[in-house]
Amino acid sequence: MARCLDSVLCENQDYLEVLVVNDGSRDKSSEIGHEYESKYPNVIRVIDKENGNYGSCVNRALAEAKGKYFRMLDADDWCDTDALNQWLENLKTCDVDMVLTISEDRGEENRLYQRMNAPLSVIPNKVYPIEEFDGLKFGYQYLYCSHIVTYKTDILRSMGLKLPHGISYTDNEYVYFPMNHCKTVVYYDLPIYQYFVGREGQTTDPKVMAKSVNQLMMVFNKLWEDFDKKKSEQVLSVTNNQRILLSEMIWWIYCACFSGVNSNEMLPIVKSIESKMQIDDPIRECVYGREYMRYGFDVLHYYHRTGRFVNHPITRIKMQFHRIIRFVLRKVK
Repeated sequence: MARCLDSVLCENQDYLEVLVVNDGSRDKSSEIGHEYESKYPNVIRVIDKENGNYGSCVNRALAEAKGKYFRMLDADDWCDTDALNQWLENLKTCDVDMVLTISEDRGEENRLYQRMNAPLSVIPNKVYPIEEFDGLKFGYQYLYCSHIVTYKTDILRSMGLKLPHGISYTDNEYVYFPMNHCKTVVYYDLPIYQYFVGREGQTTDPKVMAKSVNQLMMVFNKLWEDFDKKKSEQVLSVTNNQRILLSEMIWWIYCACFSGVNSNEMLPIVKSIESKMQIDDPIRECVYGREYMRYGFDVLHYYHRTGRFVNHPITRIKMQFHRIIRFVLRKVK
């Protein structure tokens, strides 16, 4: 948490309001937060509340935020301070509804695993009307996640955004629902969000996702119901941008299903997703165009060919054996 708060202290910090929402934690989070608040009272403010999970924290922060723009930062992640400083400089003269930036996945010793940025077809600093910002046409793969998207605070409030309490993965609702209320978009080529990967117990850990897949499905089904109802009525670019988010969620659901858990329990979830994709070709193309790697193999396409999950112990052994054989044959050639 100290690393997180240190990272937001930049030259332009006077233009920044940092709300530290303590969600009933029993460790030293509140103590650390108040220590920083006492040192930087014009920048940092602590909100202590009872535990209510992720959504309740966002709702409370949104209710009390005073800034023109609103975005989230988890306590175990941090910002690239220089990028944040430049972003704040840009926002002084910015008046668009949606601001997109870059997120980087970082491991121990600051090792870079993945960089989620815009394709070259997106022009940085250009203000796009929402009708012209079509992520599918641009070739965007990681267009929408809470690490990348910033919205005008007034838009979130006027639409009455409220995230569910008590479950995880509700940040997808924060990203999805405001899309249809935005008229302008800008992309800044700035790697602001630094996402820490590898922490045991984080919600994107495949083992945790496997245990929480029902929560993930609750959020997905809610978004899918809204998407299926409105996709023919709204601007095509918004529909396509929502498709990117939904296909990304399907990727996470498949990761949860193919992560060493009971395949009999996961099979209904996989079949539910597959049936939904049959009624939307662009989403199906997004999903099937990706690789779902586990144990060195594309587990989704293996499932389609054989009808079996890779996480079956005998299947894993067979696949690893065939992988070794192919490797040896390549070396011999």
